[in-house]
Amino acid sequence: MPLAKPPFPPKVHIVDDEPAVRESIATLLSTAGIESITHESAEAFLASGAHKAPVCAIVDNRMTGMSGLDLLRRLKDLRSEATIIMLTGHADVPTAVAAMKFGAFHFVEKPFDGEALLSAVEEALSRADKIGDEIAETNAFAQRYQSLTVREAEVFSLLMEGLPTKAIAAKLDITGRTAEHHRAAVMRKLEARSISHLMRIALNVNRPLNDAKESTR
Repeated sequence: MPLAKPPFPPKVHIVDDEPAVRESIATLLSTAGIESITHESAEAFLASGAHKAPVCAIVDNRMTGMSGLDLLRRLKDLRSEATIIMLTGHADVPTAVAAMKFGAFHFVEKPFDGEALLSAVEEALSRADKIGDEIAETNAFAQRYQSLTVREAEVFSLLMEGLPTKAIAAKLDITGRTAEHHRAAVMRKLEARSISHLMRIALNVNRPLNDAKESTR
């Protein structure tokens, strides 16, 4: 059964202090069937809370108040999952390097080519969608993890270390049959098809699982 995605709006956010530019980009996106939301400043974008979701944002670099680079720095500090396309009419190598350093997905110079910008947006939306899927899987896994008993959580931790059932039994001073029973319960509750599948999902979880289990004792 596929995981339900979080309610992330599939929109592109346009952040530019020039109304004409915002309207131009919004119109371009609409011709491709892409919905957009405009913001007159970086501060307005942050205030909207849109950066808390894996959205795509087209951000002008030179704006009144917080610049595009300042916004990128802020988003990096906030660990935002937003995918940023930096837009500027004053492109230069240092600015491009700084933008990429702070996490920009694309760097587009004004006046921009419509097809090139649309291509960048489509790539960014694809990335945002993938991130949304990963977040949904991670959240669902973390919720399932909470259903483990303390002993099952210990078995899970040892499985993540690569220990076989016999070694887990010896480590926890339990019988091999009991260890196998706990291992089966862990696999069933976490809906893992295999140990490698279990590890792949677990490594995507954003917070230490053992800490999460400790907080519920």
